[in-house]
Amino acid sequence: MDVVVTPTGSEGNSWTLKDRLGRVLGAVDQDDEELFQITPDPLGTLKSVPRTHATLDKAMTAIAKHTHGECTLESQDWD
Repeated sequence: MDVVVTPTGSEGNSWTLKDRLGRVLGAVDQDDEELFQITPDPLGTLKSVPRTHATLDKAMTAIAKHTHGECTLESQDWD
């Protein structure tokens, strides 16, 4: 399954996780310690992915490995 990571908000430290069909899979948030926390949707397929990562890239790599697909960042303006 492919996952799309979309920035949310204006701070640049929060992202939504959706599959290519637009179904919500969870979120990634950067915490005060600069770590990236994955919060899976309770009914989604990301429940067993490791939660804490040093970078967004490492979080995305863990998601891609878990879903056996691609995890891509959707670039857009945060305004």
